[in-house]
Amino acid sequence: MIGPHGSPGKLISSNAGFPVRISPNVLTVVIQALRQAWAEICADPATHLSPVTPGNPEEDRYTDALCEILLYYLDDPTCLIDGFTSDVFESVERGANLSNFDSSVINKQPDLVIRLANSPLVNTRRYVGIFAETKVVSQKKGLSNYTKQGVSRFVRGDYAWAMQDGLMIAYRKQPLRKVDSLERPLKSDPALLVRQENAKHLVQSGLPIPACGKSTHDRQWTYQAGGAPGEIRLWHLWAFDIP
Repeated sequence: MIGPHGSPGKLISSNAGFPVRISPNVLTVVIQALRQAWAEICADPATHLSPVTPGNPEEDRYTDALCEILLYYLDDPTCLIDGFTSDVFESVERGANLSNFDSSVINKQPDLVIRLANSPLVNTRRYVGIFAETKVVSQKKGLSNYTKQGVSRFVRGDYAWAMQDGLMIAYRKQPLRKVDSLERPLKSDPALLVRQENAKHLVQSGLPIPACGKSTHDRQWTYQAGGAPGEIRLWHLWAFDIP
């Protein structure tokens, strides 16, 4: 038995208030905090980034620095981002081992999880929050890593399977790739199960939060405890240009 009441995967269902929806206000605060942390990294990369070594993949160096700064913000009374406090957010974690939706794999490692400080079922807390996957993108490389090793993990129930929203963070490397280049791979890969909006696979205008784009995906699996998860909205953040 996992935890005092059993495995979270056996408790989470559509009848127990899942998947959880994150309000646009909370998502906006998180995005603002991420952008502020990135600005600090870019202003002084030598201080914030770990060294370039064979054991430090490029995207991990950036995500690790984001995690450290965001954790500091939570208890910093001078934090410039209103609302990004420990009253609202419980923790920030990088690369934590978590289960997928049916517990068939318990070592899934989302790049970044910002957990909410509210109190859902006690032993589902690790699965309630803002899950983010990060990728380095550039015109010199295709987007298959971003879609097949990033977006698809939300669709098949590896990440954010108790949630209705997730984040995709693109660290943009020269020559810079524009976010609208996502339209083609989102359209061409049927496994991504994208729901079109106004004949678009990637929505870039009229968004309720400061994201660069949004894609909406069906999820065709079911919870162990019953019910379907419904669609997931992925918010694409492409304002993280590598210094």
